[in-house]
Amino acid sequence: MSLTGAIYMLTATTGVARRGNEEKICRKIQARLHLPLPQRAASGKQSPHASSSVSFSASNSPQSGTSALIRNPGHGTPESPPWALYEPLFSINSLVTTDQTFKLHHLELLHNFKAGVLRESVFDLAAADGYMAMTVQAAVQAPYLMDQALAISAAHMSVTRPSQRRFYQQEAAQLQTRALALFNGSRALEKTEQAMAGFVYSTLLSQHVLFDAFSTRDDFQTLLEKLVAAFRICGGVRLVSGNSWPFIMSQYQHHVGISLPHEFIDVDGGETILTTKLADIRSRMANANLSPSILDPCDTALQYLQELSYARNRASILYFRATHLLHWAVRVPSSFIDLVEQRRPEALIIIAHYALLIHDAKGHWLSGDAGAFIIRSITVLLGKYWAHWLAWPNEVLDSIGSNCAIKLLSALDADCCENEDLCQRIFEAT
Repeated sequence: MSLTGAIYMLTATTGVARRGNEEKICRKIQARLHLPLPQRAASGKQSPHASSSVSFSASNSPQSGTSALIRNPGHGTPESPPWALYEPLFSINSLVTTDQTFKLHHLELLHNFKAGVLRESVFDLAAADGYMAMTVQAAVQAPYLMDQALAISAAHMSVTRPSQRRFYQQEAAQLQTRALALFNGSRALEKTEQAMAGFVYSTLLSQHVLFDAFSTRDDFQTLLEKLVAAFRICGGVRLVSGNSWPFIMSQYQHHVGISLPHEFIDVDGGETILTTKLADIRSRMANANLSPSILDPCDTALQYLQELSYARNRASILYFRATHLLHWAVRVPSSFIDLVEQRRPEALIIIAHYALLIHDAKGHWLSGDAGAFIIRSITVLLGKYWAHWLAWPNEVLDSIGSNCAIKLLSALDADCCENEDLCQRIFEAT
């Protein structure tokens, strides 16, 4: 199908959900999905906030134009997809008509989704072509998916075209808002159709909200709020999949040519300095006399982070480093996210080490220089008492001038580059 044909097929009239009772929306979505929706993985005792939902708002202020995600506790059910309860802060009617219409620049966004977003997000050109075909095929039955694909493309272009940054930020926010409205108001679909569309949609939305969080620089507390909301949305990738995971895997393999369990989820390899340091953090927390409600979620989050930090056979490929950011956000337990929201020092220390993976992917449009900003900000926030827990992440940042910071994250020992003295100091830092 041509790009023009894809646009034409998606101009059909589609109803838009009005703002209403969130619990009714949640029940409607569960009935429409026809999928069992397991709760997100949790560790230890469940936090009182674990079952609370988050609500969506997209700011259309001239200053940002980016999506702003805010928490709205006490609504919804634990089994509902997190984004099902998101609403725009401003009126939907100001951005969305009852017709899902497209303008000429949306065709450019669709082209950029394939030529820009996908080619920087999948392994090779053939995989990008396959992912594009899979997305368009699913979007014909689920128009909200097309809007989200265009939304993340606009977010990408806000980076690649800095002179038009504000325009593309606003376009990304508006398209994301319309996608959410269409998702909430879309007609019932067959199980297989909905499963694939829901998986692709949730994956793209998760990347989009992570990008929005990583792009925040004005205020670190705002970044943390957005990061908490983004992590909750990322858990929806698991919720939407449900028992349809075998079907999703087979379709992904058919279209993209990559086996999801091996290429998208499982990460394995030899020990690195980072895995060694994370093991040390796990040991120190285990001996810190923490309550199970804090220790268990933190240990699970560290375990997942450690698994993603093993030496990779293709670590030099930026795509694989960038996908690790989403992997961890999808898997991290909701009880750990609650600790981040509460600003528990132990959880923020783990976020600082997660930021090393963000820093590892700093050449990717999704992350930029967010890793360094997060590490420095957490160091200032926690102060001197916790400084020794954050010594190594800061040493890695200080090594940027010697061009060995990235090598250190995947090296087994300090003999990783020409600056042996600095590498040895970083390797030994605790």
